[in-house]
Amino acid sequence: MDALELTAEPREVKGRHVKYLRQQGIVPVILYGREVESTPLQIEEKALTKVLDEAGTHQLVSLKIGSGSSVMTLARDIQRDVIRRNYIHVDFYAVKMDEKVVAHVPVALIGEAPAVEEHGGVLTQGLDEIEIECLPSDLISSVEVSVESLKELNDTITVSDLTLPDNITILSEPESMVAKVEPPRIIEEEEEGEEEMVTSAEPEVLTASKRDDEE
Repeated sequence: MDALELTAEPREVKGRHVKYLRQQGIVPVILYGREVESTPLQIEEKALTKVLDEAGTHQLVSLKIGSGSSVMTLARDIQRDVIRRNYIHVDFYAVKMDEKVVAHVPVALIGEAPAVEEHGGVLTQGLDEIEIECLPSDLISSVEVSVESLKELNDTITVSDLTLPDNITILSEPESMVAKVEPPRIIEEEEEGEEEMVTSAEPEVLTASKRDDEE
C-alpha cells in the first residue's frame, strides 16, 4: 500500500497559543518515535483533513518537513473537535520500515448473507475494525469479510474465522464477533401490538362529575 504525502512546517507556537493557529486554518501536530526527538510541527488543515480521512491510523503517511527529507509515519493520537469534528491535534509516529507496527484496520462486510433473504434474518456487524501487527510495508487498507457463509439464523463470523496473509498477525480477541445474522423480531412486535389492543380495550371509569354530565 503506497504512502500518502503530507507537508509539515516547524512550529514555534506552543501551549495555549495554538488556538490562534487553528483560527488560521492550521493544525498543531507532533512528530515522535523511538529514535526521533519529539518535534512540534504544523500542517494546513485542508491538506491534513484530505490525507487523514483516507489514511486513518492504518496507512503510511510520508511526512515532508519543510525543505528537508520525508519521514514515514503513522497517525496515532488523533483529536477532533467534539462539535465541528475537524482535526485539532495529531501525533505522527515515525516508523522504521524493518520493525513491525500495530494498527487498527477497518472491517468491510461484502456479499449477501443467505439467512437474511431466506429466513428474514437481520445482519449485524460486531467489530468495525481489528487490530493487526506487521511490517509497515505490509499494512492493508481494510479487511474484507464475506458474509455468504451465514446461511442459518444465529450463524456467526468471529475473528478466528478471518484469513489474512501470513505476514500479518491478528491481535484482536479470537472470539470477538465480526458479523452475525440475528433472528427476525416479528414475534416480539406482534406481542407489543397485542398489549396495545388489550390496553385500549379496558373499560372507561366514570367519575361522579362525568356521570352527572352524561346524564
